[in-house]
Amino acid sequence: MAGELYPQESIHNFIEKKVIIERPERYVSKFRPVVIEECRPTNYMKTMGPTRVDVPIPTNYLKKHSKEPQLPEIKQHVRINCTCTTKKPAVPSGPFLPPVSIPIKRKTTTPKGTKQSPCVVDTNKGHKELHNRNSGLVPVYIRKKDYGEVPNYLMRRKAKHQKALEEYNINLKKQEEHETMKYLSDKECQAIIEDLKKKYNELNVEYQRLPFIIDTPSMKTRKVRLEVEMKQLEDDIKLLDRLESICKNK
Repeated sequence: MAGELYPQESIHNFIEKKVIIERPERYVSKFRPVVIEECRPTNYMKTMGPTRVDVPIPTNYLKKHSKEPQLPEIKQHVRINCTCTTKKPAVPSGPFLPPVSIPIKRKTTTPKGTKQSPCVVDTNKGHKELHNRNSGLVPVYIRKKDYGEVPNYLMRRKAKHQKALEEYNINLKKQEEHETMKYLSDKECQAIIEDLKKKYNELNVEYQRLPFIIDTPSMKTRKVRLEVEMKQLEDDIKLLDRLESICKNK
């Protein structure tokens, strides 16, 4: 149609219009006091609570021993069923004592020859309970015939120990007697020296029979052994000769 007019094309016609979303009102605590916006400080009710706090009253403080448990009040005992109208006479003073009733012997129905099991009062109300022999409440061991005496096995052990001690003392005395030094006479000393010299000569003969060239280990050890034994015999003979000479000079 020639007479129709169209609006001028523009990018703004194709952009959607903004939708306005209605937001709820801001939440305000009911415990927050109403304060006029003009006089409200900048840091009001942010971290430390209200600016002004009422001072506590001293009468509301916690009192001493207030939380400790308290005992009930002691009430005086009142006899309700008492029908007597007069008071009883007072207890007489002095050495006088009122007569005591004689206890009555009660007869038991247990037959002869039977022993009653021991009873022990074990409850707070005084009830008697019967217990067997192995319960631990009946004193069994202190009623034995040999209670308080030394057992036989200890006596046997003591005797055995005493015997071993005596044998040890005897052996020790024998060993001391054997190890004690004895004085040798001149004849005995001379006989010992002659025996040592005889043994020295035998070893010397055996030593001289060794070959001139000794290469094998057995021959080397044999030579060393003979030399050591001969040296020991020489020292012993010199010691005995010196002691003999000292004894003669005295």
